[in-house]
Amino acid sequence: MTDLPDTKALELDRAGGWLTIWLNRPQARNALSAEMIEELIAVLEAVRDDRTVRGITFRGRGGVFCAGGDVKGFRAVFQDGGQ
Repeated sequence: MTDLPDTKALELDRAGGWLTIWLNRPQARNALSAEMIEELIAVLEAVRDDRTVRGITFRGRGGVFCAGGDVKGFRAVFQDGGQ
């Protein structure tokens, strides 16, 4: 069984062969931030070859799955990267 990475913007629940990934930014309607995307990539890379994980469910905290991309957050990333 693979160790899952530590995450801040995601909550990870593993039960048996199932992994539930909770988007956990309800104050932003779970909009995808750069941090959240990096964490998602890290989690998926960690379980990519782990045959004990038989399925993955994505859910959102706070009654909203995902409002899309965090435009304000991405703007800051692109401005910092472009200078």
